[in-house]
Amino acid sequence: MSFYAHHGYYTHERTRGNNYMVDVTVETNIDGAALDDDLHQTINYEIIYRICSDIMEEPCKLIETVAFRIAHEIKKTFPKLKNIVVVLHKIKPELGGPVQSAQIIYKLK
Repeated sequence: MSFYAHHGYYTHERTRGNNYMVDVTVETNIDGAALDDDLHQTINYEIIYRICSDIMEEPCKLIETVAFRIAHEIKKTFPKLKNIVVVLHKIKPELGGPVQSAQIIYKLK
């Protein structure tokens, strides 16, 4: 998922904003949903997108905080999930040289 958001430790980062990529992986039992072809028996990734979008709109100093909030809100919304992994990429952060991205991986079991 791609977002433009205003996260960063420094004020100028939060003022200007930056591009971010968010990858979410969840682990759950899909047997019932797969057998019945029923969205209501599985995890609706549209809801996961909305969770990510809402949290990305709230400026934070650390991308660690953002990843933590996303994972815990997903778990709160879908308590039966076994594992949640959030990978948050800050695209081309200002680090004094060419950098493709900085990322954090947060795993919630």
